[in-house]
Amino acid sequence: MQGLITLDFGNSHPHAGLFQKTAENWKLIKIVPWKELPIYLEQLEMTPSNSTMVLCEVKNRDEELVGLQHQGFLITRVKDYWKGNRFAGMPVHYAKSLGEDRLIQAFYAYKKLKENTLIIDSGTFVTLDIVTQNGFQGGYILPGVESYFPVFQKGELLKNIELNKSISLSLPQSTEEAMRDSYVAFAALAQNLVKDFEIQKIILTGGSYKIWRSMFNGLKLSADVQEDPDLIHSALQFWMTTQIEIL
Repeated sequence: MQGLITLDFGNSHPHAGLFQKTAENWKLIKIVPWKELPIYLEQLEMTPSNSTMVLCEVKNRDEELVGLQHQGFLITRVKDYWKGNRFAGMPVHYAKSLGEDRLIQAFYAYKKLKENTLIIDSGTFVTLDIVTQNGFQGGYILPGVESYFPVFQKGELLKNIELNKSISLSLPQSTEEAMRDSYVAFAALAQNLVKDFEIQKIILTGGSYKIWRSMFNGLKLSADVQEDPDLIHSALQFWMTTQIEIL
């Protein structure tokens, strides 16, 4: 058995993807919270002798990796291969500040999907990134729903209004609806990107991808909408096993 552990150190909720290779195919066995990783490594008998690790990080957590390194795990870091205007053959039209998670998911779309793609990754923040045959074109960063709605607490007359997350496309007719459904404006932004960049595929990923699916259900989109909550792990596995080391 060969194993690969994909580590996603985002802004919050770090987690790991556990892959195993049988014959010539890689299979995602499980996504686990970072703190539970040692438990599952033991259960699946994934050790430094049969498994390697690949790390994508937005927030540095080097001190938490020390234990794994002492055990002998080799950790490949995306940042060590990110040099600027190109990444593994993909042109990158963005500053070096581009997050590794956005970069690796864009690479996956560029190399594997080969279609004009809008990647919407909805977590603590939401990123809307454009990938075409000419590479990574750029994108937007928006507040996630858990960051967006608390802003209304700053309004003296809005503090006691309870918001649910069942966002509607209908024109609001109450203050609560007006605040809640204002998030739909971001879906309109996505709709414009689909038109402007002739997007063929939209990938929804991240912890709040279902909210974006519900908003898109009421819109007329020319692109195919695909849900892939584990995209970051699939992208890391694809990059690691096709560009870095044939495991």
